[in-house]
Amino acid sequence: MLAALLSAGCASGVRFPARPVSECETPLGTRLDYDTSGDGAADYFAYRDKTGRISVVAYDYSKDGKPDSMVRLDSLPVERCRHVLIILDGVAYDLAREYYEEGHLRMFHPPSRVVAPFPGLTDVCIEDALGCIPNLAFEALYYDRRKERLTRGAWDYLYMRNEPFAQLLTYRAHTICDTISYFSPWQIFKHEIKRVKETFDRRDRQDVLVYLVGSAGMGTGNGRKGHVRCLELVERLVNQMTWETRGMVKFTLMADHGHTYTEPERLDIVGRLKEKGWHSVRRLRRPGDFIPVEFGVVTYAAFYTRDAAGLAADIAAIDGVDLAAYHRDGAVFVRSSDGCAVVRERNGRYAYEAQEGDPLQLNGIIAKLSEQGKVDADGFIEDAALFEATLVHVYPDPLRRLWRAFHAEAENVPDVIASLRDDRAFGSGAYDMLVKVKSTHGSLNRRNSTTFIMSTAGPLPPAMRSDEIPGHMSALLGRPFPPGKR
Repeated sequence: MLAALLSAGCASGVRFPARPVSECETPLGTRLDYDTSGDGAADYFAYRDKTGRISVVAYDYSKDGKPDSMVRLDSLPVERCRHVLIILDGVAYDLAREYYEEGHLRMFHPPSRVVAPFPGLTDVCIEDALGCIPNLAFEALYYDRRKERLTRGAWDYLYMRNEPFAQLLTYRAHTICDTISYFSPWQIFKHEIKRVKETFDRRDRQDVLVYLVGSAGMGTGNGRKGHVRCLELVERLVNQMTWETRGMVKFTLMADHGHTYTEPERLDIVGRLKEKGWHSVRRLRRPGDFIPVEFGVVTYAAFYTRDAAGLAADIAAIDGVDLAAYHRDGAVFVRSSDGCAVVRERNGRYAYEAQEGDPLQLNGIIAKLSEQGKVDADGFIEDAALFEATLVHVYPDPLRRLWRAFHAEAENVPDVIASLRDDRAFGSGAYDMLVKVKSTHGSLNRRNSTTFIMSTAGPLPPAMRSDEIPGHMSALLGRPFPPGKR
């Protein structure tokens, strides 16, 4: 099976030229001339308007090298067009924005900033973005308290038992590709692109939703360059499908979470805790016991224990750990190496009480919001105001995301969740045999948490949360999103 997949991945099925043969200025804007037949003569043309967007394409049917059939893309009604949603695994907003500003993906409206949930893991993030039921857990591996044992993480992952969103996807590669993508990421990504094109060409539905796991391996093993290469191939796919359909297709491109683009070192949290007298076990019996969840290699870590407060305090004191959080008595407690704070929720508003230090670096922001009348007498902050005020903060939208991590994202929630620095990672040692990690994801900070969404169907709000995507996309498309949701 591996050989078959790698062989199939040698070709992407995309034959649209990577670059135009020439450019020229016209009354409609800059014209990009493409040779789609390979005969050396331009036969397809894309026009960039004054804003830099490609909103007009044209065809040369008379074979004289000049456009004679023109299509105004924005004039094609959304309800008459097919729609393709492409979900990439892990591309940071800043990278997508830079790629766009360099002149790429210009059939799309500018990318919107999306704040993903915490932790920034695929199962959690896509569940949020597609409005699905909560996952069993953050990852396929977790401690089942009813059965008092760790689940069969790899086996359950293989059978997508923690992916309720999979039922909504038109295409998702076999999960064996997820592992292969870490040592042969480009072959897997090309294989997926080819399958996306074949899925679209079946012409059996108006909406096509696809998730591409190959970009995970490209980012993990190659960092920024890997993700740029993925965007380049996606751009060619979009151009080809637009060319083939005379523009009768709209695209939405997004990613599930951000990425560090920083090579991390392994952080031995388990070893440090053992030095402090904790016992790493497979079944909780005593207050000093803890169970680490070691799955993947990420900038977050999860633990089960009967002494969450004590474990969180010791984890937060480890060099390389940024924050550690736990929930108790209807509140979420956040610890750093030199601080502690409490997060509370009331009717969709959140309060932050810094008991020692300021672990989320919010005191100054909240003081300004209080001056603006956005904080009530009990300290609860207006949700929209706090989101806007923390959008580019070191921890975007931190109160809501921390609260939802323990109360809205999964049925089986760890007792302690740690957020690591970008230069540290935690997880399974098995990944060391697959790839040298040059970038990863998961933490609460902005680079890990902020990703993007962009569409050719129309502009989206400049910033949103992942769980707000279904509402915005429904409004944009004029029909329920995602289709087929139960």
